[in-house]
Amino acid sequence: MMEPYILQDFGGRFLTGEPAHAEGKIWPGISGYVEWFVPAASRPVSVLFVHGGGGQGSEFLRTPDGRPGWAHSFLRAGFPVYILDRPGHGRCAWNERVHGPALPLPDYGFLYPRFVEPERHDLWPEAAKHDRWPDDPRAGDRFMASQGPMATTLAASQHHVEAIADALFELIGPTIIVSHSAGGPCGWALAAKGDDKVEAIVAIEPLGYPGMVHPLGTFENGLCAAPYAGTADPFDRPVAIVTGEATWMREANARAAAFVRDRGNVFEHIRLEEHGIGGNGHMLMSEINSAAIADLLVAWIERSLGGQASFPSSDAILG
Repeated sequence: MMEPYILQDFGGRFLTGEPAHAEGKIWPGISGYVEWFVPAASRPVSVLFVHGGGGQGSEFLRTPDGRPGWAHSFLRAGFPVYILDRPGHGRCAWNERVHGPALPLPDYGFLYPRFVEPERHDLWPEAAKHDRWPDDPRAGDRFMASQGPMATTLAASQHHVEAIADALFELIGPTIIVSHSAGGPCGWALAAKGDDKVEAIVAIEPLGYPGMVHPLGTFENGLCAAPYAGTADPFDRPVAIVTGEATWMREANARAAAFVRDRGNVFEHIRLEEHGIGGNGHMLMSEINSAAIADLLVAWIERSLGGQASFPSSDAILG
């Protein structure tokens, strides 16, 4: 049974941009949605979850087999939690007049071999090690139900989050960005806009490395495809890259890690198997050992930020 905790606030807000004029009509502009949960006794710095690809923020609330998601682990540790639906994703409908074109929706044949059952398809050398997807027979269906449209270019996805960045940081204050997959480049771009409001970045299997040629764009700006809208150095803060044992992202993440490490900042490439956490594919927040991974992330944040993320006594948090 999950340990209870007390919330002082929870809610959500659309971060709305200026209305867009197209086809003789007025439409909502580029907008994101942020859901938040604030524990009764909280740390002075929050955690912002940024989902990947065609996903949505719900991935951090609950696992596909119904277990408490990473949001609960960070709340129990005393962090205010903010969960972003990036523009055009989750609760923010995709409108091609505003967001530009979207890719076709992915089907089971495309996503299952990469996310749910890679051990059955042998698409990359480490795939055979994958054994952490939930046994619940409907877990894969629930994962597929969460997957929606995404931009046809990485640059467009980056520009969308940059458009809501100012309103986002005004709402959440000092924060730690926890990004995933194609949300990784969005996390770096947000840090360039947020500057000293971003205390640290934990990039979960982030997409890209310098010079990588991807079907949606070439990484011409370090770990992003496009120049930053912000002026801050995204890597001028503690950074961790987290990689599973059985994912196709291992080589790409190693190249990204080398790029960040060469910049001389506080950095760690967390390879989960080196911490006794094995068999994971790409959806680390969804797999059966997700809670152990979350605990590892909390420990890294506490070690890296120290007093900047000091947390109250457990008696003040637990109900």
